[in-house]
Parts: sequence; structure tokens; C-alpha cells
Amino acid sequence: MNSALLSVIVIVHDMPRQAANTLFTLSTAYQLDVTSQDYEVVVVENRTDNMLGEAAVTSLGSNFRYLEFENSTQSPAASLAYGIANTQTPNLAIMIDGARCITPRVIKYGLAAFRVDPHAMVTVPGYHLGSDEQHLATEYGEEQDIALLDSVDWRRDGYLLFMISVLFKGRHQPGYLRAMLESNCLFCSRLDYDEIGGVDLRFDLPGGGMVNLDLYRRIGDLPQTRLFVMPGEGTFHQFHGGVTTKVDKDREALMTAFKDQYLELRGEPYRSVEQRPTLIGAVTGWALPTLRESAAAEIAESSVS
Repeated sequence: MNSALLSVIVIVHDMPRQAANTLFTLSTAYQLDVTSQDYEVVVVENRTDNMLGEAAVTSLGSNFRYLEFENSTQSPAASLAYGIANTQTPNLAIMIDGARCITPRVIKYGLAAFRVDPHAMVTVPGYHLGSDEQHLATEYGEEQDIALLDSVDWRRDGYLLFMISVLFKGRHQPGYLRAMLESNCLFCSRLDYDEIGGVDLRFDLPGGGMVNLDLYRRIGDLPQTRLFVMPGEGTFHQFHGGVTTKVDKDREALMTAFKDQYLELRGEPYRSVEQRPTLIGAVTGWALPTLRESAAAEIAESSVS
């Protein structure tokens, strides 16, 4: 894989069904206008009693690699650092949650952004499967998730995922025409990742706390970084009982703990990246409603400020 331009690092923990779907959407059988020579997919699976396994990963193509990892913590930070350390490509795409399917031109447009600017940081808007954000949907669970995916032919046309999902507005206020709070498919150059010192292993709370947001902000705050967003693409979160993506009476207390740890480690509250994103890629009809909503939110926000 030495000729590849991009390494996609996917962290998997106790989610074989969801990870199998995610990884299919990263394969050349699904991604458009790219080849297996353009990118590699490095899957880091934490050892549990519920494994996806190497055979299922490598069967997806010659550009898939599998790494099994003994993670003794409750955070994916060490797994992510391990995966990145086992790559050599000039560019990275970080997927810290292996339960997120993507649309068919994410790799194409990510690579295109690096051709525009070698210091690109590219974000993909995030959606939740279902009619509401999953941590708010008391009636949504594994069975509903499976039935919803079975209701559309998403393997043939990944843009159909927009039909069965909602924008995760908790991370996209006001829309995505300003910098989002984080991205669960985050592209950056290896040089910029190395410049910030990589993933901070001190984010050791369940699910990593704010480790993903921290990576996004620190890379985005570099003076050379240029922020891009793909308005026509998306990541789609499948239900798996995640730390912050399930209905949980203790969720607010956990979010407070995340914010407190961030404040302790960084000396200030979290804020998003300040620069406005450059839009990259086409927008299909399925994605137009969210683009309209984002434009309306931007107009409203601009009129207030």
C-alpha cells in the first residue's frame, strides 16, 4: 500500500454488524471514481467477545488491512494512535466510530481536497439513522435500525441513506456552512496530524470523551489548515448502544464530565474551529434539503450577528 495517497483508519469495538456495513461503504465496490491504489482502509478492532474478525475485513479488497488491538482502557484514543502509527501515507481519514456508513463519493472528494490544498482538513456532515437523533429516540434500537436499513437499497445507491436519517444538529449548529463542532470522518494531512502531536491519550473517559473534538479543533487551529466540508455527502450513524448516542438518563452527567476533562486538559472550554469551510463536491437531490436548511440557518445567524 506504499503507493496509496490516503489511509482511512476505522476503530471497531463490539459492533460486528455495524462495522461490516461501514466497511462495505469504504470499499471500491461502493465508492465511486476511485481505485484500490488510491487509498487503504486500516481497521483496528479492539479485542472483545463479539469480534468482526480479519477474514471479514480483508475480503472487502486488497486495500483493506486488519489490526487486532488489546485496548485496556474505555477510550478509543489508544486504538486510534495505534492504527495511525501503522500507516505511512501522506494523508489520513479518521473514523473513530466504526458504526458510521458513508456516501459514495467521500473518498473521491477527500482526495480532491488535498489536490486543492495539501493542508486541507475535510469534514463530512453527520446524520443519525431514524426519524430523530438516536439519543432522543426512546423507541429506536437495534431491531429498528436493521429494519430501516433493509427498507432501502443503500448498497446499490448509498445516497438513499438520506431518506432514512436526520442531521445530527447537536454537532451542526447552525447548519454546516460554518465550522461544525466535530466530524466523524475527518481528513487531514499526516504533517498536520504530527504537528499537533497526534491523538491525546489523556482523553480516557468512556468513548474517549472529547478526544475526537479535540483532534478536530487542534488541527483546524493550525495557521496553514484550510477547512473543507462535503455538503452532498454524509456519515450515517447506526445504532449500537454507544456512549453518547443512546437514550441514557445519565447522559447529561457524562457530557458534563467530558467538558470538565477538556477544560482540565486544555485550560479553556471547548470551542469549534473559527474559519468558514470551503464547499467541495456535488450535491445530489437527496442532500439538497439539508443544504437549504444550512443556508437558512446561516442567513438567520448572520442577521443576528
